Amino acid sequence: MPWYDRVLVGWALLFATTSFVFDRAAALTSGPLDPHATGIHGAFYWYASTYDPLIALNPLWLQIVSGISAFVFGPFYLTLAFALVRRRAWIRPVALAYCVAMLYSMVLFLGVHGWGEPRPPSLAIAVGVYTPYVLFPLALLRRFLPGGPVFEK
Repeated sequence: MPWYDRVLVGWALLFATTSFVFDRAAALTSGPLDPHATGIHGAFYWYASTYDPLIALNPLWLQIVSGISAFVFGPFYLTLAFALVRRRAWIRPVALAYCVAMLYSMVLFLGVHGWGEPRPPSLAIAVGVYTPYVLFPLALLRRFLPGGPVFEK
């Protein structure tokens, strides 16, 4: 397997984890996150209240976006990792659809962070945390658009 596919598999597995843990928690929590939460929910609240108050508020639109990440993108990441390891070409159109959806949602998400309320205390930290969610679909586009490496059928 080429090195860039190995990198994509690693990132896909990392993103699957964040989708299933953090995005699932945000999607299934109605309204603001609980400041008295413990365990993984407590850690999520600490991060949100310290660095990302929008996440702590958890508005309905963010719950919906988080639900899409948890229950659509999460399984996709696992499927993508499998397809890359097994060199399966059928993942190409699914990956391209994911790229469009993810880049669209990141424009929305980062736009609210940059120009909406509440703004993060440090825009640089927010951009640093969320930049991989922009770079990953761009790397997938490079991988799966014409001119990128091709799988054997």
